Amino acid sequence: MSKDHCSISFNGVDLTVENQSNFVSIKGVEDFMQNKKLNIEVMKSPNIQEIDLALNTDDIISLDCEINLVVDEGGRLMLLDEASYSNNTNIKLKTYLNKDSLLELYKLNVYKQENTNKFHHDCSLLENCIFKDYSLSNGSKENFSKTVINLNDINSKYLGSGVSINNSTNSETEIEIRHNSKSASSDCYFKTVARGSSRVNFDGTIFVDNHCSKTISNQVSKGLLIGNESKIKLVPKLEIYNDDVECSHGAASGQPDKNTLFYLTSRGISKEEAEQIYVEGFLSEFFETIENNTMAEKAKNFINLNTSYGTS
Repeated sequence: MSKDHCSISFNGVDLTVENQSNFVSIKGVEDFMQNKKLNIEVMKSPNIQEIDLALNTDDIISLDCEINLVVDEGGRLMLLDEASYSNNTNIKLKTYLNKDSLLELYKLNVYKQENTNKFHHDCSLLENCIFKDYSLSNGSKENFSKTVINLNDINSKYLGSGVSINNSTNSETEIEIRHNSKSASSDCYFKTVARGSSRVNFDGTIFVDNHCSKTISNQVSKGLLIGNESKIKLVPKLEIYNDDVECSHGAASGQPDKNTLFYLTSRGISKEEAEQIYVEGFLSEFFETIENNTMAEKAKNFINLNTSYGTS
C-alpha cells in the first residue's frame, strides 16, 4: 500500500483501518461498533492523500454512522466510496475544509432495490478551497441524498456532478449551495435516467447572501424518461439577495428522440440496444467533467454497467 493511501473497511461486524500515511489521522476505530463515529484529519502533505471507504454491509447488519472530516490548511484529499450496499444505510459526513485545501469525493454506489439508503453531507469551505463532488448511484426503494455546501470565504469553489440511474427504483436528491462570502463560485450538474416504475426527484437551491458580490453560480439538471410509467421531477431554486452576481439555472426532462432511435434500429440494432446507446450518450457528459483519468474511466464503466438491459 502506498504511503499516501488509507483504507477503511466495514464488514458488518468489524471496522478495519489500514493507514501508512504520516499525514492522515483516523480516530474512533476502537469504539466504532459502539459509537458509530469516525474522526479523520488530513494534514498538509507533498502529495494528495487517498482514503478508500469500503463500508459494505451484509444482508443482516444495517449501517448507521457519522464521519467527521477535517482537511487542514494546504491539505489535499481524494475520498473514494465504491461500496455495493446490501442493506439499509444511513451515512452522515461532515466536512470542514481549511484555507487552500482540496477535497475530491467520488461515490459510485450500487444499492439493492428493496432497501432504504440515506446519505447526508454538510461541507464548509474557507478561502481558496476547492471541493469536487462526483456521485453515481442506481437508486433503491427509498434512496435519499442531501448535500449542503457552505462557501464561507473568498475564492472558495464547489464543482458538483451527479448521475442517478434508476431501473424501477426511486431516488431523491437535494443540494443546497450557500454563498456566504463574496467572490465564491459553484457549478452543479445533475442527470438522471428513469426506467420502468422509477420515481426521481431533484431539488437544487442556490442561496446568495446580500453581501456576497462577485458570486458565480450555475446549476443544470436534466432527466431522461424511458417508458410511460417513470416520473422525474426537477426543481431548481434561486435565492439571490445581491445584484453583482452571475447566476443561472436550467432544468429539462423528456423521452428519447424517436428519430434517433428509429435511425439506430434501422441499422439493425435492437430497440433495447438503441435505448442503451442513447442513454449512454445522454450521460456521457458526466465523466467528461472528471479530470482524473482513472476515475473518469470508472465512472464510464459504472454508467455502461448500470444502463444495460437486464440490470436489476
